Amino acid sequence: MGNEPTGGYSEFEMLDVPFKESIEDLGKQFLKTKTFDDRFGIVWNFMMTAPIYDPKHPKVNKTVADSISWRKIGNKEYTNLKNEDNISKSIQAYTKSIAYAPVGSSELSLAYANRSVVLFKAGFYNECLHDIEHSLKAGYPDYLKTKLHIRQALCFKALKPSSHIETGISMASAMQWLPNLKKNNPNYNIKDEYSKMMKQLQKPRDTNTVKFTPMIKNKNSIIAGGSDAIKLIKSNGNNQHIIAARSIKSGEFIYINKPFEIITCDDKRYNTCWHCCRHTLAGIPCDNCPSIVFCSQKCKDIAWNEYHDLECPILSYAMKLKLCTQDDWQFQLTIKVLSKSLKATGGIDALKKKINEVDAKKDKSMIYTDGIFDVNTLDNFHRLDYSQPTSDTCLFPRVVRTASIVLLFGLETNIFGRKMKLAEVYSNKQSPVLGGLILRYLMTVQRNATFCDCHGSTKVTLTHAIIFPFENMLVKNCDPHVNWYSYESNVAVVAERPIKKGEKIRFSTAGRFQDVPLSERRKIHASFDLPPCKCLACVRELPLVINLPSYKTLTLSNQVERELDRIMIKSAGYSELIAEGDAEKLLKIKDTLYKMTDKFYQHVTVPCKEASFFSLMLGMLHHLLSIPRCII
Repeated sequence: MGNEPTGGYSEFEMLDVPFKESIEDLGKQFLKTKTFDDRFGIVWNFMMTAPIYDPKHPKVNKTVADSISWRKIGNKEYTNLKNEDNISKSIQAYTKSIAYAPVGSSELSLAYANRSVVLFKAGFYNECLHDIEHSLKAGYPDYLKTKLHIRQALCFKALKPSSHIETGISMASAMQWLPNLKKNNPNYNIKDEYSKMMKQLQKPRDTNTVKFTPMIKNKNSIIAGGSDAIKLIKSNGNNQHIIAARSIKSGEFIYINKPFEIITCDDKRYNTCWHCCRHTLAGIPCDNCPSIVFCSQKCKDIAWNEYHDLECPILSYAMKLKLCTQDDWQFQLTIKVLSKSLKATGGIDALKKKINEVDAKKDKSMIYTDGIFDVNTLDNFHRLDYSQPTSDTCLFPRVVRTASIVLLFGLETNIFGRKMKLAEVYSNKQSPVLGGLILRYLMTVQRNATFCDCHGSTKVTLTHAIIFPFENMLVKNCDPHVNWYSYESNVAVVAERPIKKGEKIRFSTAGRFQDVPLSERRKIHASFDLPPCKCLACVRELPLVINLPSYKTLTLSNQVERELDRIMIKSAGYSELIAEGDAEKLLKIKDTLYKMTDKFYQHVTVPCKEASFFSLMLGMLHHLLSIPRCII
């Protein structure tokens, strides 16, 4: 895990710009500006007089043709079924067919039904039942309903072998529609079909084969999501830090909470919920745009009410244009956070007022709400550091893109009270205010969002971008105590070495000194306009783990050295298990590995090869346990 440096792109590859000389002059004026509002104003005023934006840009629409095309691809993958890779590709193709099918079209019901066939074949009976239900609600053809109800009956039989109620009801429905089927297929034998499919039944499979759920035994009464092992202190004025309220053992989770915001990235868009980022094999689409799916109707409804009604048309254009490459996810995350903030506060002016009030406070530390310290509030999002308007990240092309987003908000949403025409958006007094807000949010996302690419032992299972403000409460250090991992829709912070009572809890944003060279860590800090790290690992230029001294070079008693020798011999076998990546085995060894780590650090308090080895092992163990290992 870690932040990605922002790459360059040419915004004008997507815009028609015949005014190169004018743009060069504009660029010079732009570089003289010092605020987000002024930078946006330069571009906005120019766009009002120069046709560099085409309001007729195509957006991603739901079409019957696209739905049919993706259904055919799904059929091809299913017909050529050889392994689970074909199953996965078939499910994804059918999900796209579902997403592209217009609401009310027959294609929607056909796509759901086809996906239910693959899910049934793979043994995902719960998901299959959901798709059958959606297909029936979407108007599945009467002459095909018998087959659908037989599949439904067998799903119930696989899930509830001892119960015959649901199975009986489904078979009664299958018989009810049998005459419609026999009109087109007079030789169809329902008993033979049932027996044939009955033989295909297998043990029901879960989409998450290993479920490790981190727990906090005793919750903190003040810090939302925290354990009683931590407390927040203030030092050097406004600096806030989490410290250990008591001794903390290796493997102890000290914070579990949802992130402030999270999005799934493009390559996992159709098997990851847009709202909660849970992996899903039976995603249901947004009714308006074909680029977003949700894991449930609940997530879909929450998203629409909280933000997606605003972001939906904006994302539909952005995903069609692919305006840039490396930082597309930053704009998408910005739009999501901004849309949610606008809905929560009541509009542009109210959000601007809230930001001004937070900025005006003399105390610049994170804000308590009713005596509770929750870093995930909107006020505390506005407390996060952001790249300044004059930084290399607030570039001219980014501001042009921001201006195009403002136009889309005006043309496609009611954010200004109603949908407007192009000239009205340009003349609207709130447009520049919205542009300044987008830039502020974009620079906050750029500074604080983390791009996570989580791999299992064999395949990528989840890719997302996340804003996790709690890490700002931890002391930045390249020799960290803790790291954080995503567990479904939560983020959990875990100790990967023992922490003494009263110690400031350390976390690394640029990687551990043991496995990331100092030169690389400095590049990471520089890419985010951060000063060079002043932690002891960086100041002393501690070497990588392979070059650290061994504990055997230390002055230890014979008894202690023999004990450490025994620990190292046992840990070698644990290292091999971690390398295998078998989560079931990892669950069995984790507690013993925690104790071994604590024991080693009890005797060795200076950097050494073996101590670092234990922290790295725990890091890999937690990384593997955090992966949602869906079989497909």
